[in-house]
Amino acid sequence: MEPTLVVIGISLRSAKLALRERFLLTTAQKSEALTTLVRSDAIDEVIVLSNCNRTEFLVWTQDASEAANSVLRYLTRSINLRLVEWSNYYRLVGDAAVSHVLRVASGADAAVFGESEATNSFLASWQQAQRASTTGRFLDALMTKAFTVASRVRQEVGTASNMGTVAEAAVAVCRDSLGDLHQRRVLILGAGQMALAAVREFQNAGAGAITVVNRSWEHAQQLARQCKVKAVHAESLWEQVLRADAVVSAASQRVLLTRQELETVMRERQDRPIVIVDLSVPRTVDPNVRTLAGVFAHDLDDLCAAMDQREQRRTLLPVAERIIAQEASGFRTKLLSESVLSTISAMRERLDLICGQEIEQLREQFGPFTEDQEAALETLSAHISQRISAVLAHQLKQMPGRNELTGALQQLFQLEMSNSKAKAKACD
Repeated sequence: MEPTLVVIGISLRSAKLALRERFLLTTAQKSEALTTLVRSDAIDEVIVLSNCNRTEFLVWTQDASEAANSVLRYLTRSINLRLVEWSNYYRLVGDAAVSHVLRVASGADAAVFGESEATNSFLASWQQAQRASTTGRFLDALMTKAFTVASRVRQEVGTASNMGTVAEAAVAVCRDSLGDLHQRRVLILGAGQMALAAVREFQNAGAGAITVVNRSWEHAQQLARQCKVKAVHAESLWEQVLRADAVVSAASQRVLLTRQELETVMRERQDRPIVIVDLSVPRTVDPNVRTLAGVFAHDLDDLCAAMDQREQRRTLLPVAERIIAQEASGFRTKLLSESVLSTISAMRERLDLICGQEIEQLREQFGPFTEDQEAALETLSAHISQRISAVLAHQLKQMPGRNELTGALQQLFQLEMSNSKAKAKACD
């Protein structure tokens, strides 16, 4: 079988938020996945990417079908994947997988077109895989290519700075329901980078009053001082919700707003409308709150759908796609060709070693030899090695099944294994 790239995963393009958040992996879980998968059947190299928009497994393999089965077995055993959920996972092979990786790394497949966070997340996943020794020549070459393409897309198309952001989309949905925001109270939950972006955008929109609530009072105060807004203690959360016109959650870890509690608040508000925007993954607002009268609730999927319709994205995406298609064209073939060349080089070194070992045995049995005899033996050894490697190199370059022959020679002469697999086995 031909060595190839396989991408297996779910993303905002293939799965709803409820499924994506179930399979969102922590840094520790990604580390465990790398260690397990690199030891699994048919997987030579692997990278695991997991963020709010996608969870993907990038695999270099000699057997795409068996590699996919290894990923399926891992997800079933470790994360309790149900067979019905497996249908939401896409399985891309070969050139289609390469194009997908370039698209993700460049931000063309992100919620926000061209956003740097998509590239940074990919880079962090690659670095984690390198530290775990689960990448080798193939995936490292692919990642290098991916970031080169990402740079080209930014230079020729643009960046997220002028494409709209999730925080801007949150402001837009609040305006749609509330109209002008100048007299409106906005409550921000959280104190991280997303919360900071939300505060900035609502300030730009002229929101009447902005209040920050966070579990850490110190972090809430830091954000409040930075943006010159008000911070309140987490204990007063529901009091603040009662007064707010819009609530934007950029918090983490646990559900902050439940349907039952919000139902009580809505009765006290006498059904005065409230907009709730959940930017968190996993979600921190019970999705069932949208069934309450007077509640206009939105999650990340809603905002992504809105951003997909932006005219600027629809105009610039085809330009990025053309760049990606150009860069992806022939890349996998070139990568495999380089594998052939490296195999030829490694094979010649192996033959030289074998011939050298045989000559050494001759010396032990029949030596010492004269200087002329030594020269003749060295010449004969080099000639034999050269003739054998030349014939095999010709076959590798000319035969239609050269990739199968390459793999066979690697096994026959024990030429090379993926660095990751070799190191994993060394630890067993």
